[in-house]
Amino acid sequence: MKKTLLFLLTITIIFSTALTASAALDAEAIGMGDNFSTMTGEAAYYSNPAGLALRDNNFALKANLGFSIWNNVFENSEFSKDEIESKLTGEDLILAGRSAFGTQFYYKNFALAVNGRAEGMLKTDSDAAEILTGDTPEISLESLQDKGSVTVEFGDSAGGAAATADVSLSYARQIFRNWSNNSHNIESVYFGATYHYLEGEIYKFSGGGTIKATVNENSGDPYVEYSTSDAEFYENHSKDGEATGDAFDFGLAIKTSNDYTFAFSAMNIGELSADSSVIDGTGYGVTTENNPNDTLTENNLSGEEGKITYQLPRVYRLGMKKEFSQNTVLYADYSRVSYDGGQDDNIYAVGSEFRKNKFIPLRLGVNYSSLREDIEVAAGMGINISNNVKVNLGIADLLALSDSAKGVKFGISTLIGF
Repeated sequence: MKKTLLFLLTITIIFSTALTASAALDAEAIGMGDNFSTMTGEAAYYSNPAGLALRDNNFALKANLGFSIWNNVFENSEFSKDEIESKLTGEDLILAGRSAFGTQFYYKNFALAVNGRAEGMLKTDSDAAEILTGDTPEISLESLQDKGSVTVEFGDSAGGAAATADVSLSYARQIFRNWSNNSHNIESVYFGATYHYLEGEIYKFSGGGTIKATVNENSGDPYVEYSTSDAEFYENHSKDGEATGDAFDFGLAIKTSNDYTFAFSAMNIGELSADSSVIDGTGYGVTTENNPNDTLTENNLSGEEGKITYQLPRVYRLGMKKEFSQNTVLYADYSRVSYDGGQDDNIYAVGSEFRKNKFIPLRLGVNYSSLREDIEVAAGMGINISNNVKVNLGIADLLALSDSAKGVKFGISTLIGF
């Protein structure tokens, strides 16, 4: 149990420290369950740059802070030894995390931002989780009693992360208005784009080989014995601050006369690269106290061998919004996220905002993620201190109240507009 918790804690620390400069999460969006493509105003910066053309303020300054950590196996109630070992048998484990911190300045249809940004994910054979941070292979006897043996595939361990500074420039404008026929009336069509210059670090994770754990019942007391085939786990990262790259966001929004908005956006189109990197890792064998696992020598790589690249998680969003009144708005979105390691996440989200109390708008939303294999419930609120100063809060997953959440998100933002 200690090793499993240490593994989870290690990955959480990697992501939460490497990703504290990320600018991927907006407090309003967290409160409604997703970064909806039909969001407008300053909140659209992270989901669809076309929405920046629909801002209320001439000038605005916004600061945003948020974080997200999730997995696909453990719920927040599962912290006993038996529950952890039961969950870690036979299912790939995915751990992912983001955090957000950024400041944006808006002037008319332009936005200039100085943020950080990062996203990260690690996927591994779940049985490898306890081994990765242990001094020796350790799989419990209880988890092997029914199967007799388990083969841990280290080649299934892969992932990546990037932590960068981000300087960006956005522009949005109306490109078409007032088109109608017998059945449709389009009021306006908006287009927006954002260019990002990125500079920071890349982290890549990979493994190879296998460890086989078998129950030996030939002696008086059954015990677990191990055999290994070149089991290793590597971490490869760029040198401090040497990774650079460019990324683009594009978006389109169509507003109709019957208070519908339809939108599409493509975010994070780009990659990071560095010409040199550092690699180290651990070889896992059948070890004893006097024969520990081998720590592979840290090597500085250069030339073709040292090149390292990381494709930013590409996000494609398609959604609609219905404004039932000035006080009630409903959002619906489908998004597909493609990660550097080849994983694809399909996310279905519905959110709502209620503005009957103009000083404290309330938000509620729900989403389903195919990678997380779980429903997430979110809630949030705004605090309109004055017409020029606003604060927004968002939190998920509210299912933690019933001990069935697989992740946590929190965001807060402040906006000064004039």
